[in-house]
Amino acid sequence: MKKILSYLFLLFLTTEATAQNVETDRSFRTGKLPNGLTYYIRHNAKEAGLADFYIAQRVGSILEEPRQRGLAHFLEHMAFNGTQNFRDTPKSPSIVHWCEAHGIKFGTNLNAYTSVDETVYHVGAVPVRNNSTVDSTLLILHDWSHYLLLTDKEIDKERGVIHEEWRTRRAGMATQRMMENALPIIYKGSKYEDCLPIGSMDIVDNFPYKDLRDYYHKWYRPDLQAIIVVGDIDVDAMEKKIKDIFGPIPMPENAAKREYFSVPDNDKMIVASLKDAEQPIMLVNLYMKRDAAPETEKNTLKYQRDAYVDDLVSYIVGERLNEVQESPSKPCLSASARIGQFLVSRSKEAFTLSFGARQENIRGSFEATVGCIEQIRQHGFTQSELDRAKAFYLKLINNRFNQRDDRRNSYFVRKAQNNFLNNEPITTEAYDKQLAERFDREVTLKDVNAAMREAITNRNQVLVVYAPEKADFHIPTDAEQESYVLEAQARKYPAYQEKKVDTKLIEKLPNKGRIVSQKAFDHGTTELTLSNGVKVYFKPTDFNKDQVTLRFFGEGGSSLYPDADIPNIQFLATAIKEGGLGKLDKLALNKYLSDKTVRINANVGTETQSISGQSSVKDVKTLFELAHLYFTDLRRDDQAFGSELNRMRSFLTNREASPKVGYNDSLSAIVYGNSPRTQPVKATTIDKVNYDRVLQIYRERFSNASNFKLIVMGNISLETLRPLLEQYIASLPSTGKKETFADTYPNVRNCNETHRWTKKTNTPISKVSIIYTWNEPYSAKSDLQLDMFRRVLSIAYVDSVREDKGGVYGVGLSASIDKNSNPRALLKVAFDTDPDKYEMVMPIIYRQIEHIAQSGPAAASLKKVKEYLLKQYDQAVITNDYWSYVLYNQLRYGVDFDKNYKLLVEKTTAADIQRIAKNMLQSKRRIEVTMLSEK
Repeated sequence: MKKILSYLFLLFLTTEATAQNVETDRSFRTGKLPNGLTYYIRHNAKEAGLADFYIAQRVGSILEEPRQRGLAHFLEHMAFNGTQNFRDTPKSPSIVHWCEAHGIKFGTNLNAYTSVDETVYHVGAVPVRNNSTVDSTLLILHDWSHYLLLTDKEIDKERGVIHEEWRTRRAGMATQRMMENALPIIYKGSKYEDCLPIGSMDIVDNFPYKDLRDYYHKWYRPDLQAIIVVGDIDVDAMEKKIKDIFGPIPMPENAAKREYFSVPDNDKMIVASLKDAEQPIMLVNLYMKRDAAPETEKNTLKYQRDAYVDDLVSYIVGERLNEVQESPSKPCLSASARIGQFLVSRSKEAFTLSFGARQENIRGSFEATVGCIEQIRQHGFTQSELDRAKAFYLKLINNRFNQRDDRRNSYFVRKAQNNFLNNEPITTEAYDKQLAERFDREVTLKDVNAAMREAITNRNQVLVVYAPEKADFHIPTDAEQESYVLEAQARKYPAYQEKKVDTKLIEKLPNKGRIVSQKAFDHGTTELTLSNGVKVYFKPTDFNKDQVTLRFFGEGGSSLYPDADIPNIQFLATAIKEGGLGKLDKLALNKYLSDKTVRINANVGTETQSISGQSSVKDVKTLFELAHLYFTDLRRDDQAFGSELNRMRSFLTNREASPKVGYNDSLSAIVYGNSPRTQPVKATTIDKVNYDRVLQIYRERFSNASNFKLIVMGNISLETLRPLLEQYIASLPSTGKKETFADTYPNVRNCNETHRWTKKTNTPISKVSIIYTWNEPYSAKSDLQLDMFRRVLSIAYVDSVREDKGGVYGVGLSASIDKNSNPRALLKVAFDTDPDKYEMVMPIIYRQIEHIAQSGPAAASLKKVKEYLLKQYDQAVITNDYWSYVLYNQLRYGVDFDKNYKLLVEKTTAADIQRIAKNMLQSKRRIEVTMLSEK
């Protein structure tokens, strides 16, 4: 009877946990219209006067018929090329032109994506104080839902753009090409064999117009769509507008069933091993598949608990793999693991082990990583590992709870999107915290080890390998690779022994310094001078209520060292990462920080050395302790540094396999004249590195605090900050010597040259970069005008070379004014194109610049840029990052980039932009670097 009662009690608990639903977040207004369309509305005042508008669709490339491969993604592009209410005519602007005229930038605020199972469009950061703007934005979503024009002319224009997107992706990443070939092996017998959104270029180039329209009318319909609006809005009024605008959209009769496709299990391991001449290293993924949780269970407490336990498993496995990777032999180039969706199929999830195999010992990489996972399966985790994982998870949940009122609109959009597309419950941060604390108490080591053994198995396995195709890089056969896994899983392993972690960062506190003066500074900042000469600039903010940031910098950097020291300077970051701090090595330091929200690092740049980081309010003391240690006690670890150099030598052996790497090397050599200071890190560089010298340079750069300034901002009071400054910053060593940087970094060559060459590539491509340099005054005004020139030029390129000609997927533009360069101003134009279109594209690229120099920018383009910059400014000034940027530039260069910013934007004229373009062309300092695929 006792046994029966016990069994019934356990059955009751299990049933209750399965049946009990989570509490949902009532701050969202949700509903469903009679035609089946779902909506989510939420007020959020964080971004005053702005809102995000989304339409999410349970539709993706998996629903394509064979004749339609690539058309789901093609349709996403077409949504910007003519709709019922936005026709791109003189009386009816296109969606892109209407949005940009209202400060909504294409590609940044206005965009979309298509994946295997979903398609999502958004219009973000929309100014909503004007009712007509809101109505027009909803009309855009309305047209996307059901009223695309899909004209023959626009379809034909977009074929070239899609083809260039395909080219850019395939040429830039060998793994993209190999994945396309791997899916038919991995998913043999299922719908996922050929489902990647980019599709077939033969179909993209030649499909009949009807095929695209058939897909659109079959799948874009209200029952598969959700409207999401989050921002500074009236929820009641928005709900009424959505009902009025979207209610009349018809739901088709006899609509096709939206299916989700299964993936077959496999008794024998599936091996998909692909090679590519442009792949630099061997990447291995071992999947252990299992059925994903049913959609109907995702709203239950059990699902939340299972997800929590899976997170713990993933964290601890990651820690173990880090230890394997940081062992003296460094048996692989990288290693990680996760539990989540199995590749592109939502019906299956998997435990995934990923690692980079070392070329010189591929089998050893398999044995180390698979052996680590098998050791875990045989012996389980330890209690201390579980305690640390729980502490890490609680830290994340508490951070989310503390920042619950500081979230931008996109955070709430993602919640609604995940609910509609994946049936993930929408919960509050308070409820998440409550659940996490409950699970923290209830979940035992036995529970976690049981879940681990469900995830980590030797069944239903899939091995996917992407490897270099290279004569001297021997890749084992599929059978050999499978045997490496199975043999490692068949071995017996000793139980894991964990090292004890120190509980203190600093054993003995340094003698305190003091604050010797205090006065007001610009932008609501207080300047404090410390006894060792450090100047501190403190700005209290509550933009993020659980954040404190610091930026500690001094002039000098690598500029003070001869060319012969550049290899040592290039490996300073390695010494910082590998050594640890004080008594704690790298692994021990990571474990010590697992329950703390702190991110910090030291760096030696070209003109400065710095220590930058941020923390939660609770962990601000740890932030300052770490800053003190980076300045005074970087730990030496000869074994770790030597092992890392050995690993990097293996990693860099085949670095030039990718044509993109060779192109970038050539670009740098041409632009800077083969300067030693701009040379890339290669395997041969490692032979020139001396660890003693690396540490000597680091210690020299962090030996004199009086040469440093410190910017601190965040949700902390001056009273709380004072003792931290006195204990950890005023106590730093100081010589009183003032130091600056040297003029040793090379300038861009003074020339007007064109460099072109051909190279064999797997995907035909032309890679082009054009560098212009010229002189402009170093001022906030010049900096702004150059930025505006870059933006109007970008708009011109989108209209001409992308949309009109289909010649590129996009043109990348970067611009800067550097006070210490000669000349100071630089513009870089970069893009990829079809070699057969190169002769057509290049004149357009140059002609657009010449047009602005001769006639100034289009008035409409300048207006769009101004609208966007004014709106962007209001979004920027509510962040700590922005004010850190302003203060840093003011302290280093004496220029206030914030002062009168909006006024400068408003007063900038077409003549100002024209002058920038003229100055640039008149300098005759232009370097074009082009790599063309061999015919």
